[in-house]
Amino acid sequence: MERFINQNTWGTRLGIGPNGMFVDDMQKKAIIIGAGVIGLSLAKVLAKHGVDTVVYDSKKKVSDNTAKASGIFSKDGLSRTGINYHGAIVNTLDGATLRAGKESMRIKSPATKAYVLDRGKLADICAEEARAAGAEIELGRRVDRETVRRFSSDENSVVIGADGAVSTVASAIGFPPIKEHILTYKAEYSGAAVEDTHMVGLYFSNKIANRFFGWYVPYSGTKVEVGIGVSGRAKKTSTKAFEQFIASDMLSPIIGNARKTAGYASMIPVSQRAVTVKGNVMLVGDAAGQVKATTGGGIIFGIACAHIAARVIREHMTQDKSLEVYEKLWRKRYGLDLGLHRLVHSYYSYLGEREMEWMVRLSKMMGAERFLGKYGDMDSPSLIIKRFFLRKKANS
Repeated sequence: MERFINQNTWGTRLGIGPNGMFVDDMQKKAIIIGAGVIGLSLAKVLAKHGVDTVVYDSKKKVSDNTAKASGIFSKDGLSRTGINYHGAIVNTLDGATLRAGKESMRIKSPATKAYVLDRGKLADICAEEARAAGAEIELGRRVDRETVRRFSSDENSVVIGADGAVSTVASAIGFPPIKEHILTYKAEYSGAAVEDTHMVGLYFSNKIANRFFGWYVPYSGTKVEVGIGVSGRAKKTSTKAFEQFIASDMLSPIIGNARKTAGYASMIPVSQRAVTVKGNVMLVGDAAGQVKATTGGGIIFGIACAHIAARVIREHMTQDKSLEVYEKLWRKRYGLDLGLHRLVHSYYSYLGEREMEWMVRLSKMMGAERFLGKYGDMDSPSLIIKRFFLRKKANS
């Protein structure tokens, strides 16, 4: 079992004093369930500010199962996470091609807009940063519902669920469910033929990708990631949708002669829980549904909300302020953008093939290619809207 120990708190946590005698463990502490990027980022911030912090996860390594998720992150969003992510960069991205039926739209920026990161390396970096800050990380430690309830029964502890969409913490404490999920399947191919290694491809077809989309992401000129998502309410699996996707003419020019090297299925939430704080238990990231419904990306928003959680936890422990403030603060700061992502997702999710083609054609006529190439922001649709109206005002 891999284990990182904060030597300053080890004896206190066990209830052992400096003289070897057992003492009462009355020190307040944060218990984080889930050693993903968000949980580890929260642990780093808490430990850095002197909070006794321990992270539990059943994984043997923090990099286990990280390849299930796509590794695209906005450059601006990453810059706000506080993670030294540069060692995990695989590729840079400056645009995207959107395709719906016979229509396509090419959005190209003069500068790098996003990075493709190795998710395993990113998790390792986050673990090292958390450990260096003083957090303890215990891996190979399964935390079941009974254990969560036992942790939460300690009034000196704050328990944080950072354990994904199917959160053990949420189910153990009785949080409201996440109402909508997307089932995804992604695969990696070598020997692909990538025309532009800095452009991603997005394919919209409700016949294949029910209420979501298909994609390809270049890692290099010969290696790509191909994936698809379907609504959890769809009458087919994500693997079935993937088979239809790769058999279509959308991808044949890219992966026609390529070899599949790996494949992964996963589930992502596309709606927020109605409640994310109950007593001394909080939820962050996918466990709270802090995810962009348009793309399924949750790391940037999840870390941003984790930073809010860290501040609230510190004030709770030092000033006895209520943890309920977390609910209000993260929704006030990020609720609008997450809501706009959900609105856009709800709109295109029900469009037929011809309607989607018409939307792409109309967007091109309105200058969307040039505007999004210059002003587009992967994380903040509210900022895009603001820039659009500011541009209109400046040109009037």
